[in-house]
Amino acid sequence: MKVKAEDIVRRHRSNPDGFRLTLLCGPNVTRCQALVEELIAPIAKSSERIDLTISDLSDNPSRLNDEATSASLFGDKRHIVLRLNSGEAVRATAAIETLLQSDTSGDPVFVIAPGMGDKTALAKLITDAPDGLIAPCYETSPEQAAAAISGMGKAEGLQLDRNLVQDIAALTSNDLTLARMEVEKIALYLDASPEKPQEAGGDILALLGAENEEEDITFLINAALSGNTGPLSLEIAASKSQGLSEVGLIRVMLRHLTKLAELRSKVDRGSNIETTVKHPSVFFKDRNNYRRQLQIWSSQNLARLIERILDLEIKMKSSGQPDHVLLEEELLLISRKAAKSR
Repeated sequence: MKVKAEDIVRRHRSNPDGFRLTLLCGPNVTRCQALVEELIAPIAKSSERIDLTISDLSDNPSRLNDEATSASLFGDKRHIVLRLNSGEAVRATAAIETLLQSDTSGDPVFVIAPGMGDKTALAKLITDAPDGLIAPCYETSPEQAAAAISGMGKAEGLQLDRNLVQDIAALTSNDLTLARMEVEKIALYLDASPEKPQEAGGDILALLGAENEEEDITFLINAALSGNTGPLSLEIAASKSQGLSEVGLIRVMLRHLTKLAELRSKVDRGSNIETTVKHPSVFFKDRNNYRRQLQIWSSQNLARLIERILDLEIKMKSSGQPDHVLLEEELLLISRKAAKSR
């Protein structure tokens, strides 16, 4: 069954036992990730999570079905999350086909496949399967973002004025995953809830210091993406003594990467880099950084980088290693990759 991205959570929760495999695809990477996390939220605490990648299936296409139909060591329920990078979906076709054709029912499988089209042979296979569910995640328009952000506010007990809604959409480049973080932060600050609704005006973002926070870590992000390894190392050392919000940096970096990917797509369609960075949506003080990074990063590499940053947040929650160590390693790795591409 194929549904719209905005309908998949409702559709899945109306019959959670009716779908053996649920797949999110399309160009909006963070939306694919966010929807899968929302889908598994009701079962996340009561069942064991098994994470797989294409490397786990390449030599053994039946492993996906084996994992879904095998009981855990203690007989607990499980859910399987398969993450496919751009271009890897076709390599997972045999594994997904084996799962959907299996006569043995098993634990649910959720697939994150950004970049995969919704008209491919694999998409048709899932659409036609009685226990398959698929939704493409497209880029969000400003109008769609505004409507969604207003809805997020209502769910949190916030009455957001129109200017604030537009500011949040602009701040997050219409990325609903990042927008939800901003709305939740506002609700927490105002102690809002559906039982105790609060009004929020356009000055709340400045009050919460969102812009100041971004300025504090922008140098780290630009140094990494521009391949300035030396300055980056010095800034990382300085940030340790000042205190750094690792999660905050990830949030701002995802916003920056989303914008960079948007600009890169314009260049891929024939726009000149100089013309692209002078677009009104790019602040004049950011133009040099975007210009340099557009010369370094391809659309394919940006998609992979966004996936890596999303993975980094998951590692921070589950690896047991200190967040600052994981972040430092990732930033330096990104910087070295950028330096080689300059």
